[in-house]
Amino acid sequence: MKQRCFFQFLIVTILLFLNSYVYAEQSTGEYMIGPGDVISIQVWDHGDLNRNVEVSQEGDFTFPLIGKIHTSGLSVFELEKIITDKLNSGYLISPQVTITISEFKNQEVFLFGAVKKPGSYVIKGKTHILKLTTDAGGFEDESGMSATVIRPKSPLLKNKPITLEQAKENEMITIDLNQVTISSTDDKFYILPGDSIYINKMARFFVTGEVKKPGIYNWEKDLTIREAISIAGGATPRGSEERAWIVRRQDNEEKQITPDMGDIVLPDDIITVPKSYF
Repeated sequence: MKQRCFFQFLIVTILLFLNSYVYAEQSTGEYMIGPGDVISIQVWDHGDLNRNVEVSQEGDFTFPLIGKIHTSGLSVFELEKIITDKLNSGYLISPQVTITISEFKNQEVFLFGAVKKPGSYVIKGKTHILKLTTDAGGFEDESGMSATVIRPKSPLLKNKPITLEQAKENEMITIDLNQVTISSTDDKFYILPGDSIYINKMARFFVTGEVKKPGIYNWEKDLTIREAISIAGGATPRGSEERAWIVRRQDNEEKQITPDMGDIVLPDDIITVPKSYF
């Protein structure tokens, strides 16, 4: 339940942050041209045909002699072949066409959460997550050293906001940043165009009541109730550690639980050590 609530929170945050952007599908290997990209077309020995064109939101553009060309989802090499073949069909003899991407509008990614400079970034093909976070000024002190990447499975049309249910269809990847180095080559450590990356904040828990050092503490996996109370200095002479209770959020409600001392603490738990009866 806690994981599902976090996922919904993350999706809603992304929808508010990104609302009108376009996501482009990305396959492994050659960059796929998409809406907003500016492409430079050169036809050798025919300078009158050379031009820069911007791909429309419908994924096409017009070119002399040929007319409208649909290019969204094509690689540069595929588009070169299409234009070459069309020009070779009654217009030019053995044309040589060269295409380059002048502006990678479709290469945006979105980074937010516990980094110093959250926002949109332009990448050149797949990019290592540590390269991206370095460009964003590094991690905030409150970073939990884990990242959640939401990767679209299909393009989202500009100015057509998506629903929460549509967003859930996207792929969600969790990365333990403590396990990543710049030399890590696993595919999951690389960011693709259209990705949204949330650097998770450090999880906390709270200890209050009859303990020597009440306060907020950094959560660790597999931490027990007894260990959490010990981190807070242990119970005072007036405290009853064995009668501690937890306030935990479940199903969007705060519930009071009486745990065993060996039970595991969850993020955002509030542990209270009451006074002893004696």
